[in-house]
Amino acid sequence: MISKNKLKLINSLAHKKSRAKNKLFLAEGNNLVKDILKSEFEVKVLIGTEIFLESVEGYSSGIAEVIAVPQNEINKASLLSAPQQSIALCTIPGRDSAPPIATKDLNLCLDGIQDPGNLGTIMRIADWFGIKTIYASKNTADIYNPKAVQATMGAITRVNIFYLELAGLFKEAIEKDIPVYGSFMSGQNIYSSRLKSNGLIVMGNEGNGISSSLAPYMTHRIHIPGLFNDEGNPPDSLNVSMATAIICSEFRREQLKSKE
Repeated sequence: MISKNKLKLINSLAHKKSRAKNKLFLAEGNNLVKDILKSEFEVKVLIGTEIFLESVEGYSSGIAEVIAVPQNEINKASLLSAPQQSIALCTIPGRDSAPPIATKDLNLCLDGIQDPGNLGTIMRIADWFGIKTIYASKNTADIYNPKAVQATMGAITRVNIFYLELAGLFKEAIEKDIPVYGSFMSGQNIYSSRLKSNGLIVMGNEGNGISSSLAPYMTHRIHIPGLFNDEGNPPDSLNVSMATAIICSEFRREQLKSKE
């Protein structure tokens, strides 16, 4: 049985203050929890059905507290609308300073992304396209928000994220002759652009885009043209995670084309 104190702790981890106070984040769902168990994250508490715990026996021996419960107990504790068979309480690792930009890599920069679901999805997209590092402004959503963790679908174990002042990062990039590609509503058509295999891809806030204080640092302004059925009533914009997927795909397509 899950104790009342444990239930209270699990529910509190939906809030940033509680995550910071307890230095814990919540992971739910069998595949995500398995990814975390196989990663460098420290799992403090693992709660699961007997069937699930048997399936991860080889990865759970070092965990301080393993609690076997029936499915109805998981359902009570879960923050998901469709609970699975496992919940893990994991230590939030200390945040190291961002390393120098790798000059040959393609990296993502996020300026003020507010929705945790968007943030997690963007991390999943980065993982799919082989992008290992995300730089995020300090006003970007917390990656350890349960909705963000869930949306990563395990990418949180493979992609690094650093929260920092982006202006300093962009200055460093320009000094090293690393291109900084900003996504805007107007700019060079991404489908006709010559995209390099390295650089920083900058995605802005859901409502306001890239902030005016950071826009001057963009060495390239790119946009995704819309092909509207009704020119008189065009859609407002693309969701930022959708736009990120399109842009990352184009960069990787150009990279593959250059190797042919």
